[in-house]
Amino acid sequence: MRDVDAELQRDAVFRVGRVTAVEGRRISVQVDKLKNGAHLLYRGGIVRNVAVASYVKITKGFVELIAKVDGEHIAENRAASGAFRTDDDRVLRTLDVSLIGYLDNGRFERGVREMPLLDNECFILSESEFGLVHTFVAPGDASIEIGTLAMEPAQRVVIGVDQIFGSHIGIFGNTGSGKSYTLSKLYHELFNAFGTSPGFRERSQFVLIDFNGEYVDRSSEGGAARSTSVITSAENKREYVLSTHAKEGGARIPLPASAVEDVTFWSVLLDATEKTQAPFLARVLASDFWERRLADPADLLDVIGEMVLRATKSNDVSIDRQTVINLLLEVRTCLGVHAPQELDDLVDDFQTNLHYNSTLRKFYWGAWTNRPLDPDDARWQGLTKDKITALQVDFSQVREGIDLVRFKIVLQYYNDIISGFSNREHLSPLIKRLETRVPDIKKLVEISDVPLADRPLAIVSLRDVNLSMRKVIPMLLCKYLYDAKKESDASNEHYLNLIIDEAHNILSTESSRESEAWRDYRLETFEEIIKEGRKFGVFLTIASQRPHDISETIISQLHNYFLHRLINNLDIHAVEKAVAYLDRVSFESLPILPTGACVLAGVSAQVPVVAKISAMPEVFEPNSRTMSVTTEWSKGPITLAATGATPELADETERPPF
Repeated sequence: MRDVDAELQRDAVFRVGRVTAVEGRRISVQVDKLKNGAHLLYRGGIVRNVAVASYVKITKGFVELIAKVDGEHIAENRAASGAFRTDDDRVLRTLDVSLIGYLDNGRFERGVREMPLLDNECFILSESEFGLVHTFVAPGDASIEIGTLAMEPAQRVVIGVDQIFGSHIGIFGNTGSGKSYTLSKLYHELFNAFGTSPGFRERSQFVLIDFNGEYVDRSSEGGAARSTSVITSAENKREYVLSTHAKEGGARIPLPASAVEDVTFWSVLLDATEKTQAPFLARVLASDFWERRLADPADLLDVIGEMVLRATKSNDVSIDRQTVINLLLEVRTCLGVHAPQELDDLVDDFQTNLHYNSTLRKFYWGAWTNRPLDPDDARWQGLTKDKITALQVDFSQVREGIDLVRFKIVLQYYNDIISGFSNREHLSPLIKRLETRVPDIKKLVEISDVPLADRPLAIVSLRDVNLSMRKVIPMLLCKYLYDAKKESDASNEHYLNLIIDEAHNILSTESSRESEAWRDYRLETFEEIIKEGRKFGVFLTIASQRPHDISETIISQLHNYFLHRLINNLDIHAVEKAVAYLDRVSFESLPILPTGACVLAGVSAQVPVVAKISAMPEVFEPNSRTMSVTTEWSKGPITLAATGATPELADETERPPF
């Protein structure tokens, strides 16, 4: 009997009103006259009354429906009697709520199973019911805690590992809103929970593309606080701090020879056009003609000499003196420091004595004052081809890897041009890009069968990489990892997660620095990963300041969203179109979210919630802190010891090199 009395008493206190209108998922609830205060008293405690963004329970017989309050309004009660009328009698308070789920066997289920009826009672959620609505972990799933509810600090936000990491994740927010911290927190908690598990270490691979060097460990310098174990300790990760500025000895990404010799690799690297340049590359890489010539240096020199001889005897207007000299210069460039002095002397000889008359379309050899020889002279072969075949050149340095492919492309290009098989205007831009990008890619990639990392997490820092390679390297690496995963792991025994920070750098739909064909290929590659990767155990995590710049297809295929402060209307609209189940109140809160708070929405959360990401140890934080300008300005002058300057240069070196 006491239980019944207690239940009736609780219902009397927690009841807020009754249903007065049902329009689809939109429900109107008229609030009882005595429930217009901010708080209610129940058993000596204070209960927060219903308000916008809170939850209510609507009872329909034995069915308990859960709804969220989207808004409220008041109206004058015209039906109230004029006698003894008070201000309370004159006002009707109405809540606009939307159905989000229901309670079933002690669990909250998202979705609409039934619609309420008019006059159904509406109640404030009890503490246990509130906890059920905010329980995001499925039975049997492991869990990690990421923070607390922003409006209810006592309510922890715990998410299921399967539901969050077995999905594509999007983390969006303006700079300084805390998105890098959220990304670090997610994976820090994951490695805390599973980092020592043998199965986790052997069967999972996380690759983080770091454009700004925020996730690379840094030592404390000059007393400045630095994160020395970002995300997780060194036992769980390997870092590749890439640089196109370093001369030799810098970190390089290991890739197998099969990946480097793939036509896709070179098409992406050289930004090859689809109609002419990509087929040319495919033809070069499919042929072993030049490998067979390289096996015998004399045979290769004979082929090069024959190319020079044919070029100098040709009357093709597209072939001139510079074509022949460029061929020899390219051979010397491919050999690099291993090029013999005799080859340099031969290039000088051709530059001095080989001439071309564009009117007669004819080559000549020797000084003009001494009646130069023409190709019809019997001595012509001795002046051209025979000089090349007489060289002693060691081609062993270009028999494998990137150097071999470059050498094949160069020789095939000149062979096609001299033979008239290809148009120089179509292929010459490819050769120009080859000259600039091959030296860069050799600083960033090495041919090796060693895995990318012998630990679960690999961090690839692109902070010191030039602009062209910053777009190419993530594309090449992600494409290779995705294709290798599909081919080598048909049973999905291994897990791959590609984490891309500042994702707008490579997932942007608009770029004035690249061709339309290259942009389409780049987007199609990542769209394939996000649409089909789940079937192969490949998942994508992207973090970005500008969701509006990212492909709509990619944003719409994400399963879980961590939405930090977004101010730009285009960014908010891009998220609004992609996240169909996010309510209006959550959208309107995006521009005013405090730093460190985010809206969590997706398959891992039964209902969208505003979560305050909890702190983690300072050593694991990303190196993305906003500097305190007053702290820096209040410090003393920079010491000579810190700059390494000599006393006589103190006045010059104490000034920052801006």
